[in-house]
Formats: sequence, C-alpha cells, structure tokens
Amino acid sequence: MIAADYHLRMSGSNPSEVFRIVERAGAGNRLWLRGEEGGDQIAHIAASAYEGPTLPDTVTHPTLQRRAGAGPHAWQLGCDQGRFDFESAVVERIETQPALYLPLHRPFALSATDRMAVRIMLALLRLPGGARLLRRWHARRSA
Repeated sequence: MIAADYHLRMSGSNPSEVFRIVERAGAGNRLWLRGEEGGDQIAHIAASAYEGPTLPDTVTHPTLQRRAGAGPHAWQLGCDQGRFDFESAVVERIETQPALYLPLHRPFALSATDRMAVRIMLALLRLPGGARLLRRWHARRSA
C-alpha cells in the first residue's frame, strides 16, 4: 500500500534538470537521486524497495509515472538517457527550501559571544563541575 505520493509527475517549471544518484541500495533497497542546481531549492527523488535496472549515474529531465495495468508498485522513469521500468513500494519527490525558514530560525541563533562561551564551557566539561557550569549557563540564557 502506498503511504504517500508527492508530485508523481515533475512540473515543467522545475529548476533542476539534472539529478545525480546519491544512493543505490542501502537500507530497504532504496534509490535516492539529488537534483543539481545552484539555487536555494534542492530536489530529491526517493524510491523505497527499488527493484529494477541499474540507472546511469546522472539522469537529465526526469519524469516519473505509474505504469498502467502493471500493478500497484510498477513505475516508469523517463529521461534523456532512456526509459526505465522498475518496481518500488513508494516513490517520493521532495523539495527543500532552506532559505524559507531562515527568518524563523534567526531569533534562536547564538551570538558570537554566546558561541565563544559555549566553546569554553564545552572545553570545561572535562573538568570536575564542568557539567554544572554548562547547566547554569543554559538555565540563565533560557530564562
């Protein structure tokens, strides 16, 4: 049963045209492709329980779609290098945009003084009572 399907067909406005294979097997026989673009947006394609042909190291202009009439786990990857039929339990397209959350994380960022204090405190952890000092500093900063 498919738990989630995100963007089975990749949009034409996708800035990433070239995907490089990051992982071919690993845990659960996973296939992981990462988009190569210079911008802030990073696109990934993940296929779990992948069973199919060996893909080339680089895939350009990929499109993912289900194979009609071939079963619930049948997929087809079309790209400039050819068409590849494979079986996979779940295929996901994930897009990350780290800059989207940058303003939200800014209030929690440590200042240069706090970063130096943390480095000193971590160095003091080796000494007796160092953990107590670190806990006190953190409690004072959190209050």
